[in-house]
Amino acid sequence: MKKKIVGVIFGGKSSEHEVSIESAKTVCAKLEKAGFSVLAFYAPRSGAWRLVKVKDLLSDGKLAGPEIEPSLGGGCFVKKGGGRLKPDALFPIIHGSTGEDGVLQGLLELTGIPYAGCGVTASAVGMDKIISKELAALDGIPVLPHVVIRAHQKASMAPLLKKAMKLGFPLFVKPVAQGSSVGITKVKRPAGLRPAVLNAFRFDTAVMIEKGIDRAREIVCGVLGSSAAAKASVTGEVVPKGRHEFYDYEAKYLDNDGMELKLPAPLSVETSEKLRALAVKIFLALGGSGLARVDFFVDPKDEKKVYFCEINTLPGFTSHSLYPRLWEKTGLKPEKVLKELVGIALRAAAQKRRLSIARK
Repeated sequence: MKKKIVGVIFGGKSSEHEVSIESAKTVCAKLEKAGFSVLAFYAPRSGAWRLVKVKDLLSDGKLAGPEIEPSLGGGCFVKKGGGRLKPDALFPIIHGSTGEDGVLQGLLELTGIPYAGCGVTASAVGMDKIISKELAALDGIPVLPHVVIRAHQKASMAPLLKKAMKLGFPLFVKPVAQGSSVGITKVKRPAGLRPAVLNAFRFDTAVMIEKGIDRAREIVCGVLGSSAAAKASVTGEVVPKGRHEFYDYEAKYLDNDGMELKLPAPLSVETSEKLRALAVKIFLALGGSGLARVDFFVDPKDEKKVYFCEINTLPGFTSHSLYPRLWEKTGLKPEKVLKELVGIALRAAAQKRRLSIARK
């Protein structure tokens, strides 16, 4: 039986470019192990996409090769100088802006090639911390109070800062549409709030100031599936170590001893099952498909008090990322997870093709 061809798209223009490259290494290697033929499509921070050799990616070689561009509606990619690439499915693993916010997904929709992961709407909603929280709250899922400052309010934000301070400290200041904890600051005193907001504005045009729970327990849960059948992994607890007070960018990617992941999370069966059910509920409420990681806060003084933090619709897939580790503890190896994701993508595309586009 002929192997199915999967094109892995990685890189991108966001601040998570390097993380995407690391994720792509794991995804390419595990897809090959799962029995697929893999094409590596590299998206530099600037310039055209390139077809690179998987072996160069895995060996940290130069990411160079012929330029490629998608054929909109043609179901293929066209190489500069001639030639076509016709993958059976695509696996986008570009993290952050233009990669998991619906922009890339919109482009992939136009190619007509099945792709893994959430679609345009779910990706855009999941990336926006405000919209995702508001939709979760509408579905009865507990969230923490917050204040939003948008770009046009930046010059006169004093009243909004005052409003945020009334929530009580600590406060967490976050770019609304960024991943990997980029630009997030924990603020303990009033003097630190304005600088934290200005720092967050370096990464986004909207900033959220969220009420924090001091020393909150950070619980994560993976979701795999579609609206037809979605399942949750075991829960895990992320415990920051050393100087890290929360699971920030440095703890995730720069400090090899920045955190400990407790698998499964040391929670009561009741709380663990509640969070797993909430993770699936949030995933379905946002129209998720394929994969996502849902993050929660749990009050360290009362584990019955749980709050939805955010959903990551394209979580990291590096060798030490949370999502594959959660599923491995649940009993699914990374190659099995990836095989399921490609299968979900192919089924979703087939279902979409059956929908009528005629008025009658």
